[in-house]
Amino acid sequence: MSSKAINDTIHGVIHVDGACRDLLSTPEFNKLSHIKQLGLAHLVFPGAHPTRFEHSLGVSHLGGKMADSVGLDAEEKKLVETAAMLHDVGHGPYSHTLEHILHARGGMDHMSVTEGIITGDYDVLRGDEHRVFPQRRSVPEILEKHGMDPKEVAGLIRGPDAGGSERDLLYWTEGSASFQSVDRTMGHLVHGPVDCDQMDYLMRDSHFTGVKHGIIDHERLIACLERHADDVAVTEGGLSALEGMMVARGLMYSAVYFHRVTRITELMLSRAVERMEGIEVEPIDMQRMVDAEIWQVLDQAGDFSRDMLTRIKYRQLLKIAVNRRQKELEDSEIARLVELAQNSTLRQEIEAEIAGRAGIPEGYVALDVPSVKLLLSEPRIAQVDIRIIGDDGVTRWFAEHTPIAKALRERQVSQSAMYVATLPHAVDKVAGIAERVIFA
Repeated sequence: MSSKAINDTIHGVIHVDGACRDLLSTPEFNKLSHIKQLGLAHLVFPGAHPTRFEHSLGVSHLGGKMADSVGLDAEEKKLVETAAMLHDVGHGPYSHTLEHILHARGGMDHMSVTEGIITGDYDVLRGDEHRVFPQRRSVPEILEKHGMDPKEVAGLIRGPDAGGSERDLLYWTEGSASFQSVDRTMGHLVHGPVDCDQMDYLMRDSHFTGVKHGIIDHERLIACLERHADDVAVTEGGLSALEGMMVARGLMYSAVYFHRVTRITELMLSRAVERMEGIEVEPIDMQRMVDAEIWQVLDQAGDFSRDMLTRIKYRQLLKIAVNRRQKELEDSEIARLVELAQNSTLRQEIEAEIAGRAGIPEGYVALDVPSVKLLLSEPRIAQVDIRIIGDDGVTRWFAEHTPIAKALRERQVSQSAMYVATLPHAVDKVAGIAERVIFA
């Protein structure tokens, strides 16, 4: 079968063949065309409409280029490209925005769903949707047809530091460190300090939002990658490109992913799902939906959910009543915010008490702790220890070459440690009440 040429906004013409071409026709991968990469960020950045589908294609494309750079053979490159293409296939509607709610209610996180799809333990189709696939080939069937073990592909997506794959364990028992090194190297290309996932999302999200912080010299960086022991290292010639990518990542988190208005829209959507009434939808079924289907469900899910949906639709958003920086908080207050961020039941009780004292209906006070959420869900922001192979042949850590590493560790991607948002007319009332209730 010849390769398929796809025009991509970021990488130009991408050629897809083998297993990746077969995966293009699966419902699992096509579902990603209807899930926005950036959630509701288009309400702040009007062009922010990239999907998980195009991102996944871009990640696979970069994975192949990185595999070539570090000297993987054809079969290993195929594994990297395939794992990279499937790395986000488990995402549900609005990507990360609703994941924590569905997971807490008995659903699965997107990594578990991804693994289930690859191994054949999870089906994305609902109800009678199977009727449009009379000769459907499952993801594991496609992988096996092309000589790949589904469990091994899933292991690469989990990453070499999250349990590894069966191949890791097999080669370890055989005492072959070189084979284990190759497998871990492949895992680092998909998930690691320098990987094809974040390289693509930085460039893609920068382009579609119009925020230029995500422009990186990815060609130079890829050309300077080398396999080193069980890791991926960067030669000294790529140091500037690596510094640029690390800075770009930090700036994109501040300017886009943790933009306060983007956070408010995500809060509103989350609260609409939390307070659904009059309609029974299992979390596992909601995870099978796409963005538009969530809107349909919320429109039938009670007055509050419908009202939040209408406000998002016409951009009549909640307003920030309280905004506290981390440096302004005592240790006990930080501990309290961590507790509320991790305990949704307690957080809802606090929100309800604030609303009651302010004389507004429940649900219209929303507490957000963006810094804590970042620490819990995006550990790579602090992963700046990357091996640099110097011109003198000595391998050192990134932090030994540049002070940027230390600065990135210490920099707060969100200056605000806490937001409290509410209806525009209630901002002053809530502002006078919220902190007394939260830190009581």
